[in-house]
Amino acid sequence: MTRRMQGGLALALLALAVAVVASAAVAAGTATPGVTSKTITIGGTFPLTGPAQLYGVIPKAENAYFQYVNTHGGVNGRKIVFKYYDDQYNPANTVPLTHKLVQQDHVFAVYGSLGTAPILATRDYLNGLRIPQVLVATGDSYWGSQYKKYPWTIGFQPDYPGESRVYGQFIRNKIPQAKIGVLMQNDAYGQNYYNGLLQGLGAAKSKIVDVEKYDATETDVSSQVVKLKAAGANVFALFALPTQTIDALVVTTKIGWHPTTFINNVSSSPLFMGLAQKSGADVQGDITATYVYDVWNNPNTAVAKQYKSILAKYDAGADPLDANNLYGVANAWTMVKVLSLAGKTPTRAGLMRALTHMNWKNPYLYPGIVMKTTPTERYPIDQQILEQYKGASWKPFGHLFGNAR
Repeated sequence: MTRRMQGGLALALLALAVAVVASAAVAAGTATPGVTSKTITIGGTFPLTGPAQLYGVIPKAENAYFQYVNTHGGVNGRKIVFKYYDDQYNPANTVPLTHKLVQQDHVFAVYGSLGTAPILATRDYLNGLRIPQVLVATGDSYWGSQYKKYPWTIGFQPDYPGESRVYGQFIRNKIPQAKIGVLMQNDAYGQNYYNGLLQGLGAAKSKIVDVEKYDATETDVSSQVVKLKAAGANVFALFALPTQTIDALVVTTKIGWHPTTFINNVSSSPLFMGLAQKSGADVQGDITATYVYDVWNNPNTAVAKQYKSILAKYDAGADPLDANNLYGVANAWTMVKVLSLAGKTPTRAGLMRALTHMNWKNPYLYPGIVMKTTPTERYPIDQQILEQYKGASWKPFGHLFGNAR
């Protein structure tokens, strides 16, 4: 081989190497973050500690379901990697932790993050980058009603106003002599519930005799409860986090107040009711609403057995009677479903397309409930059923309410 030929070959090899590097750089730049040939990485923020730490079991239950799926082949051959951080229910912590998920962990989607204020604090950032903020653990109406401005955000559970609207309708129709006292968290979470109550009451909203508010970091609400009793209320609407709900139920009993009590769904786990009872609260006859499968009254069904086995194997020590664990599994089931529909090589746009075209039943939801969305109707679960606490568990009554669409 002549020197000229050798030089030409060297130049050709150099050009090929440059082309390969350039091609790899382009591929790296256009690849969807969080997706490899073997994994999909998602992540979220949750109150593992702090005033809302009783919700801290949710990501662990979700991860348990993901691990269960991974051992059965994953999603289209990819295993789910779920990273979650403790924001203590404090938006000041949620923001940097969400940035970490995006900038350091390079997540495919921010999944399941909990709390109204934390979601509001990060919604602009994630939507600005077109990063899915999906199946968030909060029922505020914003996630469905403001989809035009925030198309990359979507919730999971029924909206709070829809739930409390039914409480208002029940009070209006079934308790004609009602004098209503309301305890609510002093933020958007509490306001959403209160707005729904007003809608349900309609002209009967004049029956509200007092509204007492508390800050999210305030765990002792005894003074507010005493004021509600002093106002003459015989109906108690509790729109509070679990810790404050338990405290309020105990105080109510201790001061000899026996109103008809409505407890918002997110604080009505049988575990929480049991804790209240152990502390001296009389919770018999209290009313709430639910949308998850009734494993408490149907412990031997295939769904209940599978749910318990998943927790036992992948989340050792988790209490299957804590509704937040069931919530986590139901939510994770939904995430797996939409990931499977996001494409053989999933994209963020494909994920949002799947999330806005739901039409199926989730085995971990109450029988008869259909999860359904459209690009313009973004409330995945729009049905619930009322329950009354009797003995040591909730007992559903009546029919599913809401719009099956």
